[in-house]
Amino acid sequence: MARIVEHDGLHDLTQLAVIPVCYNPVKYKTRYNLYRNFEKHMLQSGVVLFTVECLFESALHFGLPKQVVEVTQADNSRHLQLIAPSILWMKENLINVAVDHLPEHIQYVAWIDTDIEFDRYPIVQLFRLALFLGPNGMNEILHWDYSFAYSIKHNKPIDPQRYKEWYPHPGYAWAMRCDAFEYMGGLCEFSILGSGDLHFAFALLNRIEETFLTSLNEDYRRLALNWGERVAEIAQGGHNVGYLPVNIGHFWHGSRGNRGYVERW
Repeated sequence: MARIVEHDGLHDLTQLAVIPVCYNPVKYKTRYNLYRNFEKHMLQSGVVLFTVECLFESALHFGLPKQVVEVTQADNSRHLQLIAPSILWMKENLINVAVDHLPEHIQYVAWIDTDIEFDRYPIVQLFRLALFLGPNGMNEILHWDYSFAYSIKHNKPIDPQRYKEWYPHPGYAWAMRCDAFEYMGGLCEFSILGSGDLHFAFALLNRIEETFLTSLNEDYRRLALNWGERVAEIAQGGHNVGYLPVNIGHFWHGSRGNRGYVERW
């Protein structure tokens, strides 16, 4: 699928940091393999990675394997190793911690899932079309979704009631200026069941309330609304949101239905 090209030196990427996150309480080998492939892909593209790996000290209490570091090294200044007391959805929290540890010269930050691969060299949702691949990779495209940002720019329906007609994918890969990231207060850390991408995407349109469950806790609602207002102020109704005209392939590691993109909370 992707043509990985050695960095040609024409683009100055020294002010960009790409943050991949690795946490794997069940220790699936696939996740580590996907990270290593992603790391190779990014480094060959001239990108500087700042990887954060999280272990769960309570894993043994739940009959899960003992946690040890797999993809980071303690003596690497671009690696961050953390230990969490509870097994919860941690992605946004880990990204925020990594951003706090970036060198001062970094002006741009991207947080990218490690189970994807860009189909062209360029390095903000960072794709137009996401191909959901089967176990046979690019030989088996099971489904595809356009990005949320593409949907904004092309006036496509962004309506949970019409997801069967058009599902604007809110996740996978975003990038933004560091000063904007700081202004919005980082990513939302309170979304411990995995709805952070959805909150972020709808907040771009000042519509974060549409992502709330009717039974939502009032404290959660208040936190989300306050955070969403800052996101909306930056995005200006989607006018300040763009996308890259590239496609990505999402590698198979479980069926689309079981991943709960729409239901995840």
